[in-house]
Amino acid sequence: CGTDIVQISRIADMAARHGRSLGRFFTEQELAYCQRNDGTWRAESLAGIFAAKEAFAKAAGTGVRAPVLLPAIAVTHDELGKPAFACSAVLHDWLTARGVQRMHVSISDERTHCLAFVVFEG
Repeated sequence: CGTDIVQISRIADMAARHGRSLGRFFTEQELAYCQRNDGTWRAESLAGIFAAKEAFAKAAGTGVRAPVLLPAIAVTHDELGKPAFACSAVLHDWLTARGVQRMHVSISDERTHCLAFVVFEG
């Protein structure tokens, strides 16, 4: 298992500085999910996704290093908003070789912080 907490204002500052070059942290689908119609960012959503990716890296036991890289980990949401992970093929194969069969993620936010908790099952 892994957990991470992120200060929303820190991610909002990062989004203001980096704009669309956030691709080194987030997938295009994640960025689309977090961008409002007026082009501004939903910082709490970015922070939640970032926390989930960091918690994933901790659950993997490697931290953020190949093949557990932030762009290789995608946080998706079903029609009700429940988060899940989609991984690159390389990361998926790496997890499978280590016996990971299922991944669970929970993301919560409050006014100033987001928290994510990840459990690998296998």
